[in-house]
Amino acid sequence: MGPMRLAPRYSVAAVSHVGRRQNNEDFHRVMRLEVPQGNLLLLAVADGMGGMEAGEWASKVAIEALSEAVRAYAEHLKGGRPAVGLSKVMEKAFTLAAKRVEKEAERLGKKGMGTTLTAFLYADWLREGVVGHIGDSRAYHLTPKGLKRLTEDHSWVAERLREGVLTRTEAERHPYRNVLTRALGLPEARFDLKGVHLAPGEGVLLVTDGLYGLVPEEEWVLGKDLQASLEGLLAEALRRGGDDNVTAIALRVE
Repeated sequence: MGPMRLAPRYSVAAVSHVGRRQNNEDFHRVMRLEVPQGNLLLLAVADGMGGMEAGEWASKVAIEALSEAVRAYAEHLKGGRPAVGLSKVMEKAFTLAAKRVEKEAERLGKKGMGTTLTAFLYADWLREGVVGHIGDSRAYHLTPKGLKRLTEDHSWVAERLREGVLTRTEAERHPYRNVLTRALGLPEARFDLKGVHLAPGEGVLLVTDGLYGLVPEEEWVLGKDLQASLEGLLAEALRRGGDDNVTAIALRVE
C-alpha cells in the first residue's frame, strides 16, 4: 500500500419524477470513475422530445453515448496515457451523443426525435470541471453567495428574451415556450462548453425545465443537506402542478 491520498470530499444528490406525465422523457446519470489521479465524476440530465417513445429513447441514447465516451477517457487514463483537457473530452462525448441520436432517429423512423443534454464532467484532483450544454435544461454554479446560471437556454422564447422582444412574464406564458432552437437530433446541433473551477463549498446544479418552469430560481434554497434540498424543490414543483417531468442533480465540494 502506498501513502493514502486524501481525496477532496464532495456530496452528490439527485431527484427525478415523472410528474403528471405518462412517461418520463427525462433521463439522468451520476457516474463516478476511479482513475490513477483521483475521481472523475459525470453528472448529466437530458429531456427528450418528439412525443411518447421518441423523447424517452432520445434522452437515454444521448446519456448512454456521453457515458461511454467518458468511460473511454477513464480507461485512457488508467492505461497511463497522458491526460487530455476536459473540454476536449466533453466535446468528443457530445459529438458522439449527437451522432447516436441522429442514427437512432433514422433507424426508428422517428423524425423530430431529439433531446436536450446538459452535463458536468469533474476531475476532483484538479477541482476543475466542464459543462457541456444544448437545449433548455440548465446548469448553475452553486456558491456560498447563491446561484449563478452557467448556461443559456437554446429556445425560441429565450432568444426573443435576449433580443428584448419579449418580457420575462410574456416568455413564461408564451405558447412557444417549449420550442427548442438547438437540440441533439435537430440539424445544426451546436453545443456550448464552459469550464468551471470549484472552490470548497461550491458546486454545480443541473435541472430540466420541469423544475424551473414551475419553481423560479429566485426561490431555490440549497442547504447543507443537498439531497433534502432537492427533494424539497421537487415536492414544491409537484405541488404547483408538476405538469412535466422534473429532474435535478447537484454536486458540492466540501
